Amino acid sequence: MGIRRTLKDIFKAIYKSIPLIRTWNWSRLFLCIIISCFIWSFQALNKDNYHSTINFPLVINYERQDVVALEEPPKFISVQVSGSGWRLLQKTLGFGITPLQIEIEDPTQVKYFTAKSLMPDIVQQLSDVRVDFIAEDSIHLNYDSTISKQVLLFIDSSKIPLAKNHRIASHIFLDPDSLTISGAASFVRAEPDSFEIFLNENTLDENYDEMIDISYEPPRKVSFYPQGVQVKFDVDLYFKKTITVPVKPLNFPQDSSAYLARQLAVVEYDVRRTNEMLTIPDSLSILADYKNRNMNDSTIEPTFQPPSFMENVKIIPEKLILIFPKKLSDKRKNRYRSE
Repeated sequence: MGIRRTLKDIFKAIYKSIPLIRTWNWSRLFLCIIISCFIWSFQALNKDNYHSTINFPLVINYERQDVVALEEPPKFISVQVSGSGWRLLQKTLGFGITPLQIEIEDPTQVKYFTAKSLMPDIVQQLSDVRVDFIAEDSIHLNYDSTISKQVLLFIDSSKIPLAKNHRIASHIFLDPDSLTISGAASFVRAEPDSFEIFLNENTLDENYDEMIDISYEPPRKVSFYPQGVQVKFDVDLYFKKTITVPVKPLNFPQDSSAYLARQLAVVEYDVRRTNEMLTIPDSLSILADYKNRNMNDSTIEPTFQPPSFMENVKIIPEKLILIFPKKLSDKRKNRYRSE
């Protein structure tokens, strides 16, 4: 009850004083407060033996140009200093501080250096204050050499979407046929030696000649060029055809002790629409060389040299059967004798 009564009296007093507060000159009041703060600040800054931490700027310089920083080197180190308030305020705002230049011949060979080694140069620059200590124990560096590497570009023809009965009818040309990647040696060496190009097409039924953006995503600290590749190849409609071709025997016995069971064979092949009307040579034949016979099953595997416009050639039958009349007659004689 006592606490409630006290709070109630305080609120009543505040409420009664509101009319009086409204009559105050607030602009003068704020001006007085600001002037008082300035006076207090000036008096405080004139005092000595303050402590503060300032960020002292660093610049790493090196002679080698073929290097890259895998991690950016520190641009500041934390230095604990003491002195008058004015001096520390100036240093905190960066007045009178020149970045410390650190010269390194080959940064790839230097992994770190101690902050203590920087103390003489920092003390010389901050001669108007006392340098107590440097917060960091050491400054770490992570640099790597830069190299370039060629990455072969390729297209998997089996992944190219083609319309029904259409095929790629030429070599796939890529210009350029490789990427040049450059950057940190450790990352460049880890990259694969080839990169696959994909076509953003639904189905193709005509010749293709387009510039494609290369979707290669290099690791950090690595760049590549060019950004695109020209892809060009022919696409044509193919038809399946069959013809009957005579079989030409080679090196067969003169005494007719062996001959072929058939003198004709069927050649099945595919032909491009642009080559459909080309004439088949009359001299076209299938060769059956007796020297290449297989005595286990009495067959010969035929050979055929088709014209260049024939593709996916298939000979039917795949093997030609040999007939040996003398052996047949011997078998018959033996059968008759047994009877």
